Amino acid sequence: MMLRTTVFLIMFGLLFTNCRGSYKDVIWLLDASSSISATDHALTMSFIYNVTSYLTIGDNDIRMAVVKFDDEANAEFELDDYANKASLLTGINYIAYSQSFVPSRKTMDALTYTKTLYLSIKGGRSDAGKIVIVIESGPSTNTPQTINKANDLRTSYGAEVFAIGIGSDLSKTNDELQGIANDPDSYYVEYIGGFINLCGIVPSIVPKIDNETTVTMVDGCDEWVEPTTTEITSTERMTEAPISQTNEGLDIGAVVGILLACLLILAILACVLYLLYKRKRRKDKKDQIRPEDDIVKAVNEYNDTSLGEKRHMYKRDTTSLSSKTTKAMDKNDTLSSVYENLGERSVTSSIIDVKIPI
Repeated sequence: MMLRTTVFLIMFGLLFTNCRGSYKDVIWLLDASSSISATDHALTMSFIYNVTSYLTIGDNDIRMAVVKFDDEANAEFELDDYANKASLLTGINYIAYSQSFVPSRKTMDALTYTKTLYLSIKGGRSDAGKIVIVIESGPSTNTPQTINKANDLRTSYGAEVFAIGIGSDLSKTNDELQGIANDPDSYYVEYIGGFINLCGIVPSIVPKIDNETTVTMVDGCDEWVEPTTTEITSTERMTEAPISQTNEGLDIGAVVGILLACLLILAILACVLYLLYKRKRRKDKKDQIRPEDDIVKAVNEYNDTSLGEKRHMYKRDTTSLSSKTTKAMDKNDTLSSVYENLGERSVTSSIIDVKIPI
């Protein structure tokens, strides 16, 4: 009786697991080192987009996250960021290319980071199957550690780990690819010569993620849409967009260049305004008329003329004369003695008509 009960529970468990075949948390780990070009990125995103288009996405089905890594790992979005297929495909479309200048691949750190995404606060579901798909274009910086971290995922979460190797730096028999992937390697390891060949393995990858989808249902790749700078407005998004998605793909170098250009323009405008201000000051100073300058000029003209001319240039102001008798002027008289003799005079010339008090 006990044996029959045990067999029944095992069969029921297998049947339940098979019925919940699409109830899984799937995480993609993407090589983003300096070896990845913009074309490689586009082909990778087209591959993920097309795989996703054949899956059943939802809270009671498949949830998906995407992580990029070079010398560090960063999530493009987490498991609970998108609630359905339409919003998830939109999110994949908005994963922009960013050129890395780091040649190293710390795949072991990306595998460690994956464990944090399986936490409930990141959308992980304790009763969901765990799938990790690693895409590499070359070996990691530490193969033994990378293999150990993959084994840790299998031990901690019972995760199925797939490895996809691309390019001449790897091969189907590569120790790292085989160490990352579950056994048997023939099922869990994929190797292709270039990113252009990713589309060809969509029919083999989709049924491994969702065993309710058959190979005959998958008929190839649709064209992937290059991300634009339009902001995501989907109401199906469960959480606020991560910073990496809402920065509109703007490169840091471009931001710095724009800021420097703005500062240069401001500096040039400041210089122009300063020069205009200095020029106006000089003009105002030059145009300013001071009465004392005219007095000095009149005195100089007086000293430069002969006595006879002085008598004709200056006339006595009878309104200001006192009753004191004045003496006649001679050639030895100076301007001061004339003033003393006349008291106060009105100095008249062709230029000025001012009174000089003594």
